[in-house]
Amino acid sequence: MDHSTPAHCCATDPTAGPTGSRTPRPRRRRAVAAGALLATALAGTPAAATAADAPEVHVVAEGLVGPLSLDVQGNGDVVVAQSFAGLLTRVGADGTRADLVTLPGAEVAGVSGASKGGAVYTHSEGQGPDAVARVERVDRRGRVTVLADLAAHERETNPDGATTYGFRDLAASCLDQLPEEFPGRYTGEVYSHPYATAARSGDRTVVADAGGNALLQVGPTGRARTLAVLPAQPATVTADLAAGNGLPDCVVGSQYWFEPVPTDVEVGPDGSLYVSLLPGGPEDPSLGARGSVVRVDGSGRTTTVLTGLLGATGVAVDGRGRVYATELFGGRVVRAVPGSTTGETVVDLPLPAAVEASRGDLWVSTDVLSETGGAQVVRVDL
Repeated sequence: MDHSTPAHCCATDPTAGPTGSRTPRPRRRRAVAAGALLATALAGTPAAATAADAPEVHVVAEGLVGPLSLDVQGNGDVVVAQSFAGLLTRVGADGTRADLVTLPGAEVAGVSGASKGGAVYTHSEGQGPDAVARVERVDRRGRVTVLADLAAHERETNPDGATTYGFRDLAASCLDQLPEEFPGRYTGEVYSHPYATAARSGDRTVVADAGGNALLQVGPTGRARTLAVLPAQPATVTADLAAGNGLPDCVVGSQYWFEPVPTDVEVGPDGSLYVSLLPGGPEDPSLGARGSVVRVDGSGRTTTVLTGLLGATGVAVDGRGRVYATELFGGRVVRAVPGSTTGETVVDLPLPAAVEASRGDLWVSTDVLSETGGAQVVRVDL
């Protein structure tokens, strides 16, 4: 990770580890550096559930490394992706553990469909044209099947290739004054980073592609198709922001359109998809808390469910249709309130990422950026 690169442009790469073990793609380094520095500061002073009516929190598993995704089986077993360690681990209801997949040097994430001892997950590895970006399935015997090659799908279709990011309406004379390393205007590049999955009926898997800024669906034959290209996220450049980042005065008041960067996806009771977005740029007060959750209908249209999230990294929907989201840098889990896009706090937790609603409770991974195996999975009573 290049901490020397300023942090006001482009989309965040949600998988960049705290030590820089994941190299963010071009145009994303500056946002990653800001996010990692902020995460380090927050990790030193973790939030706690101190409210008088705070729900009880029970530790399910500890000593984890980067648990960025999890899924809960009907019997209470939890399958956790230890993304920074390249492990897919099953934690039994009795506390026993077994590694289902071991991929040193790779990223394992996007767990779903955990049943019968196996699970579906995403496998990302490498950079450039030969990078791996796949959806895979492991069975209870440890046999791995590749369900879809999303890198190939991205090369063939580039779903957000027609989307313009950056300053859409800025005059060329102003664009020419931007620092050389600042992407003033560009279209979606060919890059796939599958980051979350959700099981759907008919042996279908929905994938949130954080690199392609799209929702994909993998069918039972392994064919991938694009369900929706997620909308770019605008932010207005203030005078303070421009001055603090070496931008010319001519950009003040203009909108910069960031990549949306989907980090999680869930299927609601009505079949709609709920997606958390962690847009590019700094996760700090300079642009505000800009993470969100959107609902995507069958036609691909989006409706905002939650806004104002500081590091939206996970979304969950319970059987009653209630929507929950984690704020990685806000240190809490929130629940959507009918008639409002402002969520109410369910519980304060340090650096939460993955969240699942199952068996009447919430299951959340916490302290996920710990470099010493200090991350946990907890169960929150509802």
